[in-house]
Amino acid sequence: MFKNIKIQLVLLVLVLLNWSCANDEGNYDYNAINELNVTGIQEEYTVYNGDPFVIKPNLNPTLDDGSAKDRYEYEWVAVNPSKLASESRTTIATTKDYNDVLKLPPAKYTVYYFIKDKITGVRWQQKPFTLNVVSSIYEGWLVVGNVDGKARLDMVSIIPGSTNIRIINDVLNYSGSALKLEGKAVDVDCFTSALPTTSPTYGVYVTASESGTARLDPDSFGWVPTQNIAYETIGGALPNNFGVDFMKAVGLGGENFLYSNGNIYYYNKAQQIRYGLPQNKVETEAKNFYAAPFIAESVVSSPYNPVFFDRDLRRFLRFNTLKGSCSAMPPLVGSPTVLDWNNTNSDLVYMTSSDYNQGESFAVLKNLTTGKYQLLRFSPALLQTYFKEILNAPDFDKATKFAVSPDTGYLFYTVGNKVYEYDSGTQSAKLMLDKGNEEITYLGFSKRGKKEIVNKLLVGSYGTTGKLELYTVPPVNGNLILENSYSNLCKIVDVTYRVR
Repeated sequence: MFKNIKIQLVLLVLVLLNWSCANDEGNYDYNAINELNVTGIQEEYTVYNGDPFVIKPNLNPTLDDGSAKDRYEYEWVAVNPSKLASESRTTIATTKDYNDVLKLPPAKYTVYYFIKDKITGVRWQQKPFTLNVVSSIYEGWLVVGNVDGKARLDMVSIIPGSTNIRIINDVLNYSGSALKLEGKAVDVDCFTSALPTTSPTYGVYVTASESGTARLDPDSFGWVPTQNIAYETIGGALPNNFGVDFMKAVGLGGENFLYSNGNIYYYNKAQQIRYGLPQNKVETEAKNFYAAPFIAESVVSSPYNPVFFDRDLRRFLRFNTLKGSCSAMPPLVGSPTVLDWNNTNSDLVYMTSSDYNQGESFAVLKNLTTGKYQLLRFSPALLQTYFKEILNAPDFDKATKFAVSPDTGYLFYTVGNKVYEYDSGTQSAKLMLDKGNEEITYLGFSKRGKKEIVNKLLVGSYGTTGKLELYTVPPVNGNLILENSYSNLCKIVDVTYRVR
């Protein structure tokens, strides 16, 4: 009984309150306040860390006649979503305009612009924008070469998705790296490596003749002595200042060859094989052979048969990655005019693997008896697909650098300041570039990086400074198409792309 009375009283009160609100026609005055309509801020920016950065917003106030000085308070806040909430927020400015050197660590930020009207007390928040802060050494071409006879590492720094290019001379000094290159430039390479006790990581390796081969921190280019490549070997099998002549990364990472002074070393993360004893040995022979400075490592198809060349006995040998030794090449298949793998009677002038024709390898040989040059091509299964004399190739005996187009299979070679393209189908060469007074110091093809640069012909030349040029190679012996040119570099010895 009492419970029902209480409920009825509550309902009656609610009805009376609702009626009184509905019938309240009091006199209220609503005054407009100053509003801000901010313009002049883009939706996204990409900026180098450490570079000046300027944004000058227009406030467009509705009721501000400008008589009140210092009417507004400002705050620019950058939020890094990848960090913990307590660490993600950074105030980067408290001024109307942002006009300062950007000191945020490289990352993708969401930036908020807050304005407080001190007269009305209203705080306005503008639509946030994206700020991509990238390191000036984030991505681009790494170029090792010489300046006044001494090694130097330069970089052509490229902001992803931008046309912003920066030439950084002596990038080790620029980045504050402790590594000092000593001697002459030898090699630079970037690939996904697998260090002995860690998961696969990106490796940036640079070699000079006296300081040896060192692995740089891939983001800061920092270095400590334990990052010398000797620390990636079995129990100090190599000296601390060990240096490679070149490196050959295989597959998607964790597998790599080193070549140094006639010896080849091998690393395989999956098979737990670390750099140690030289692999240039035949399983049935006691003495190691002196390997020519070339490796045909094609892994386009199975079986996987890396090929070495014995410089002294002038024979091709196939390497067994599991056994860590070499054996004779498979029996000859085809016409009697194919090359005898085990008795070539030739010096190996050049050899490389290519993506051309499902992974063919190319070898240029000079016959000891005739002095003539011959081109050999063979498949990943070690079947010889082509073996003919190189004809109609001007000054081929004076050629110093070679490269094979992965798209067309054309053999490029340099003579002095000229670049020729040899077509094995027509057995003739065409002059493609004449650099005039410039010396050609590097020739190669890009293998890693963005699709815009993969398979481009790379030409390094030197006049008063070093220059790197990228060319597209058209089919049917078409003229080279210049895509990019970067000047003010060292005298280029080797080139690689620091990819992301």
